[in-house]
Amino acid sequence: MSISESEILTSLRVLVCVAKADGMLHVDERRTLAAALESVPLPEGVTLEALLGESNDLDDLLGQLESRDARSEIYRSAFSMANADGSCSPEEQAVLDRVREYLSLTAEDTTSIQRLFHDSGEGALTSAKKAIADPAERDAAIRKETLKCAVVSAVLGAFPVPGLAIATDLAVVGLQVTLVRDVGQFWGRTIDRQDAKKLLYGLGVGTGARLAVSNLAKLLPGWGSVVGAATSFASTYALGGVMNKFFASEEGDIEALKGEFKAAEKEGKKVYKETKDEIDAKAAAAKTKLDALNAELESGALTQAEYERRAAEIV
Repeated sequence: MSISESEILTSLRVLVCVAKADGMLHVDERRTLAAALESVPLPEGVTLEALLGESNDLDDLLGQLESRDARSEIYRSAFSMANADGSCSPEEQAVLDRVREYLSLTAEDTTSIQRLFHDSGEGALTSAKKAIADPAERDAAIRKETLKCAVVSAVLGAFPVPGLAIATDLAVVGLQVTLVRDVGQFWGRTIDRQDAKKLLYGLGVGTGARLAVSNLAKLLPGWGSVVGAATSFASTYALGGVMNKFFASEEGDIEALKGEFKAAEKEGKKVYKETKDEIDAKAAAAKTKLDALNAELESGALTQAEYERRAAEIV
């Protein structure tokens, strides 16, 4: 499944319309959307600032989406944009309804993505980490756990489910939530799932904007599995290191760590290249089982929460 570059660009403009559902692009929305768009190779002459500053007519944009793949995927991405962070405003819902009605999407087109977010639950792994008092031993344990989770994230990111690529991204988010909780427990800190998600969102990870843009980026010919694996690895790798610093700080200021997270993501991309052979080998070994698992999810035989748990155990 793939769509043209022009349809990708049009779809990104639709996402900006969703973000502006209430008539303006708020500071937080602009920041998270900008961070998400940085991972996408925009066409020559199209800048991030220009894209965010445009004023477009939603119906005109939707009319430019001609392929069935583009028409289905823009709804899934728009739904993710509006719902992934926990709440969908009436204005955002009105835009989603307009997208669905204009594109004459079937019940199957819309209910599959709704089911993913409804079912996404307990995350990928059960945590049983113990507090470690020795600083050197604790840092080593966190690095080991972070690298393991980053490799699993990369493998999952390399296998977008046909028509349901967001499912693998949600599985990566579930894994990242578990990593946040594990790092906290290494520090003797107990953190629940909702607080872990808030920390992710504070760093711009796991947000609706990231899920929405990633879903579209994976449809670019020759780009999908590559960007999925590399970005999933880099964000998970960066998360472990930044969370170690967060729990080490008495203030626990996530805002102060945003700059360090971006720098750590760049480092994570370098580490990904260095470990790519290992990741490719794990992906090849897991492919058959993951394909079967993906088929179960797509058929509705598996919930998203079950998918997240079993996918992490396969890798």
